[in-house]
Amino acid sequence: MIGGMKAVRMVAWVALAAAAGVLAYEEVSRPRVPKGVRVYTDVVYRHVGTRRAHLDIYVPERVEAPREGLPAILAIHGGGWRGGTKNGYGREVAALARHGYVVISVDYVLSSPGHPTWPENLDDVREAVRWVRRNAADYGVDPTRIVAMGASAGGHLASLLGTNAGSSDIETRVQAVVNLYGPTDLVSLAGSPGAVLPLTLYLGQPLAEIPDRYADASPIRHVSGDDAPTLLIHGETDDLVPVAQSVDLADRLKAVGVPAEVIVVRGVGHAFGFKVAGRDLGPEIVAFLRRSSPSPKTRLTRR
Repeated sequence: MIGGMKAVRMVAWVALAAAAGVLAYEEVSRPRVPKGVRVYTDVVYRHVGTRRAHLDIYVPERVEAPREGLPAILAIHGGGWRGGTKNGYGREVAALARHGYVVISVDYVLSSPGHPTWPENLDDVREAVRWVRRNAADYGVDPTRIVAMGASAGGHLASLLGTNAGSSDIETRVQAVVNLYGPTDLVSLAGSPGAVLPLTLYLGQPLAEIPDRYADASPIRHVSGDDAPTLLIHGETDDLVPVAQSVDLADRLKAVGVPAEVIVVRGVGHAFGFKVAGRDLGPEIVAFLRRSSPSPKTRLTRR
């Protein structure tokens, strides 16, 4: 048994080392901060013992905001709950600042062999929503219009915010969700070979040992009629997180009267940015947000 656990941990560390190489590439190739955007980096939003959780804020300077402030996008990076950073993903989502959004990109606690992080990473992003509301006036944000957006594992956490899973705290509620190829049903996802390792690291044990924990961590298990309008974007040929994960959540949301839309990107697998297969998803995302949560008009100004 001990030898088996060592083997599992060795495989896990090999996988993490591979992920580190991908992340190093991401740091080199991440997009530049868009022109006309002011950045505040490494702001501490949560203290947990000796751990500090940080966020970056991207504020558009060439937008004349309404008196109420601009809507905010809480950007949550992916990485299988065990990798990734706020840096690259924040700069990617910061492209939406030109449409009149303040983008807040967050880090959260990451899992590793022997150190599962559910539900602490959800607690992190919930606290990030509270932080945005408490500090909204300092960054020109309307605290009544917060969008949760994430990719892959970050999309999973964004959808949990949208369903407000297990929390009655109104301060953690978001007004819309954009989930790019993120898992929504961890119980069914556990049947995919490529998901076994990250799910076991994240939740602590295989599905058979803790089925209730897998269910509790699944957005689809928390759907109710007061959930946030949700846009789900998924690659048609995703072999890591099947496209059915997005379709099924959308169907469940619509069944209880919550606006939900799915964009399936043809011929694309897992992990992609806003510009993919000759398509720019940015304007489509903004159009959804404006349909689902009409906001005061903003006007671009030249400087």
